Amino acid sequence: MKSMKGKRVLITGPTSGVGKEIAMELAALDAELILACRDLKKGKVAAVEITKRTGSTKLVVMKMDASSQKSIREFAREFRRRYRRLDVLVNNAAGNRGTLPKVDSVDGIELTFATNVLGYFLLTQELLGLLKKSAPARIVNVASTYASDLDLDDLEFDRRPFESFKAYAQSKACNRLFTWALARRLKGSGLTANAMTPGLITETGLYRNAAPELITRLTQYSGGRTSALGADTAVWLASSPEVEGVSGMFYEEREEHACEFRNKKDEEKLWSICEGLVNTK
Repeated sequence: MKSMKGKRVLITGPTSGVGKEIAMELAALDAELILACRDLKKGKVAAVEITKRTGSTKLVVMKMDASSQKSIREFAREFRRRYRRLDVLVNNAAGNRGTLPKVDSVDGIELTFATNVLGYFLLTQELLGLLKKSAPARIVNVASTYASDLDLDDLEFDRRPFESFKAYAQSKACNRLFTWALARRLKGSGLTANAMTPGLITETGLYRNAAPELITRLTQYSGGRTSALGADTAVWLASSPEVEGVSGMFYEEREEHACEFRNKKDEEKLWSICEGLVNTK
């Protein structure tokens, strides 16, 4: 992959799993990294590990809770104050409540949707101007193969019984819809947006609250796929000349895949819902 020297990359959720591996690989390519972390202590530990493994010292840890709109806006405001350029945004931070019950975010929105969908949406909106000024620039949205149960009329499980893995699967379907809607809006701007799946990886923090028997089944199904393998396509999308100017695609293992959720009407409906929930109109 091409050297990222001179490129500034912002990664959310970089303290464990796929996010940390994405950061590790981009640091090895000499990118300047901004690590957006809910827990600053964990972020600093991750930064030390990345430096030890790659030799890179071009890492800055900043606080951001992807489930809190106030936190995202404060982070973006500080980011814009510090920096005049952003070459790549990797939206990766996500949560899965496992066997835990439904709970709302600080903004009164179901926590999985607030973190995994609105977190991507709002941070992107807050930094879009800076990204466009930095064009050619890229947005990489980490989605998932595990995407289903999409109900745009009940995104917060007010009508349906809440099941955490269904909420997670729905949020990952929404990540794809958001990417397609965003790519249309970016056409001709020099800014691209693509989605990818790292594949099924059980070693990430996403499954920390899952039942042990589920972890066993998932591990057997995944064949022990590692975070490093899962991160590869995101790093490729962030750095490779092969995808320069390519936008609105869905990738797995560096190959484009069809997405069953492509539907312009649904994509625009989700966009409008997100706008309403973060009041960006």
